[in-house]
Amino acid sequence: MEFLVDMVTTVPDGTSDDEVADMRRREAARAAELAAQGSLLRLWRPPLAPGEWRTWGLFRAGDADALEAVLASMPLRVWRHDTVTPLSPHPSDPGPTNRGDSTMTSPEAEILRTVLDRWKSAVDAHDPERVASIFTDDAIFQGLHPYSVGRKGVAEYYDSQPIGMTAAYTIQETRRLADDVVLGYLSVDFAFTDRPVLTVQLSVIVRRIGDDWFISHYQVSRLA
Repeated sequence: MEFLVDMVTTVPDGTSDDEVADMRRREAARAAELAAQGSLLRLWRPPLAPGEWRTWGLFRAGDADALEAVLASMPLRVWRHDTVTPLSPHPSDPGPTNRGDSTMTSPEAEILRTVLDRWKSAVDAHDPERVASIFTDDAIFQGLHPYSVGRKGVAEYYDSQPIGMTAAYTIQETRRLADDVVLGYLSVDFAFTDRPVLTVQLSVIVRRIGDDWFISHYQVSRLA
């Protein structure tokens, strides 16, 4: 079953900024774990009032009790009130397609997902060194700052990003450039705790080294 959960967080009076930052880090790490397990499907920021901390989440669980166990495992639950709405299929639902959807099924898409899921998990956990480890030693990296080459530049870029930033990607196109090289074109939503979601287009090239795949080229663009 799928559930839409409206999550409203109220920070207790007297809580220090350091405590809030630590809670955000632990929440992001747990969200990444739940996403990897298939329990957490999507997160959104609804329109927020000044000072409001609110998130909408799409979760998958066997039943309401299983969902409650998932929600209770999230660190922010101690400050949060959750409103759960069970969802059921609509007879006119078009379902997932093979274009513009992260559920795209192809060997190339599966290769990309093995890399990008690790990338997302590390980004959501604000772990710059772990993000950098997903790139090749000579990776060309172009975020929203001047480009860099190698893992050091990748780590520095993600270290400069705000705590609480999360990434949600959608695979739009794939190409097999060689047996051990795959290109992906994606849309990525970067969500923040204090500003609107930033949507970018991302091109990546992943390369097989030994038994694993790594990002060798990463280029972000923003559509006008």
